[in-house]
Amino acid sequence: MISFEAERNPPWFFPYIENYSHIVLDMRFKTENATVDMFNFTLDLEIQGFDGLLFYIYRPSLNRIEFDILDHRTELVHTLKNLYIDVNDYKSSDSLDFIILPFGYFKEDHKFIPVIHSGKIESNFQLFNWTPSLLFKNIKSVIKIANRYEEVVPREYFDRYYYQFDSSFKGNKTEFLFSLINILVRLEDMPHIEPLASKVKILISKTNEMLFELVQRSIPLELIDLLKEIERLKFNIGNLSKEEIFKWLDDLLKQYSGKI
Repeated sequence: MISFEAERNPPWFFPYIENYSHIVLDMRFKTENATVDMFNFTLDLEIQGFDGLLFYIYRPSLNRIEFDILDHRTELVHTLKNLYIDVNDYKSSDSLDFIILPFGYFKEDHKFIPVIHSGKIESNFQLFNWTPSLLFKNIKSVIKIANRYEEVVPREYFDRYYYQFDSSFKGNKTEFLFSLINILVRLEDMPHIEPLASKVKILISKTNEMLFELVQRSIPLELIDLLKEIERLKFNIGNLSKEEIFKWLDDLLKQYSGKI
């Protein structure tokens, strides 16, 4: 019998994400077949009332780290396929930490609904969230801050269950993604870990594209046009008289006043 069970302890990635709000799916799998060395599973992530990007990371074996980023602005449900676990690297008492970092905004009435599909292998999970406390961070020896993982209790929702985070749990700012990528680069220094360079390059490419789209969508078209006009003024300002500069600014004020 192979079984993964554990109480909630900080995940292996915790020292790197202590300052990020994050979610931990503490997954446990059980099979009667002792000959199983590796198995695949699928995770459905349905999130209602959240707008932003989702980064996830987990460690399927001692020498591999898997991660990716999801765009949660157009889809309500993400199906993560080809997830896997190397059974030989896990003790019978271990659980798999599947870590999710949201970058964006949760509405007050949101619903987080994860579903694991593991075929004939029995699976279950507990959900925990971590909210960073940056208060007095540099003087923890003087003032102790009792940060800890909070278990999120499921609520009944039609024929299934959902999770809802309290008001203290907020999504991370999108600009924090860049510091997270720097953390991933440092993970290559962990002993016996397979190279992550190619994975990080793919992540950077996807992240840049998503952030660009996010900025383009969040800025009104009128404001984009105004910024372009101001840029034109900047590059021509050396060839204009004071009167011409004032006239240009007056025209911009008349054209865009009340539109933004």
